[in-house]
Amino acid sequence: MSSAKAEALLKMLELKNLPADSDIALDISEELLYELKTQGIINVESGLIKVVNPIGLAIEAIKLGIDVEAASRWLSWRDFEKFCVEALTNHNFRVKAPLRFKCDKKRYEVDVVAVKHKIVLCLDCKHWKMKGYQSYKIKEAAVKHLDKCLKLTELTSTLRDAGLHVQSGDLMIPLIVTLMDLGFKSPVNEVLVIPIFKFNSFLLDLEAHIDEVPSIEIR
Repeated sequence: MSSAKAEALLKMLELKNLPADSDIALDISEELLYELKTQGIINVESGLIKVVNPIGLAIEAIKLGIDVEAASRWLSWRDFEKFCVEALTNHNFRVKAPLRFKCDKKRYEVDVVAVKHKIVLCLDCKHWKMKGYQSYKIKEAAVKHLDKCLKLTELTSTLRDAGLHVQSGDLMIPLIVTLMDLGFKSPVNEVLVIPIFKFNSFLLDLEAHIDEVPSIEIR
């Protein structure tokens, strides 16, 4: 069962803005509010609390016992994509979101492409709900995402035109990032599936474990 503090965070996630002296805010300790502000999850100005990082707030609420499904109800796919972009930028990646391209007279779109050194991350952000989820959906998504990544590895001019400095021999890593942990311990169709709360640690460890990660060499 979630605590009053957790329920208050969930309500804050729903409202996005609320008075600092409201009953909801008073259910949250000053220490936690300070932590949320320090992490860039909320701003407090002129007696108003404003949520600036909904994904970060959702993760904190989930840590305190809020159900993932309940938290995800108040998140949009734009919140999800923005969180990934900010995390990548903080790790010094050059980012393009979204990246649209044409291949064989068809149009494609990748949610986020990020480049650092000789690593190219290609992200598909899946804001799926737990209710009704079935594993075949992620497998189908992995097949489609890998196909787009394979096409992109042959379109270096498209990547460069988007401001992403790639070269032949760079490694593209296909990723699907999800809100919830779907329990995949190994890649799905050569695509890594990572829950959002593990994304930062993945980025921290990536270069040290690059040989263990499925990748495609850019031509």
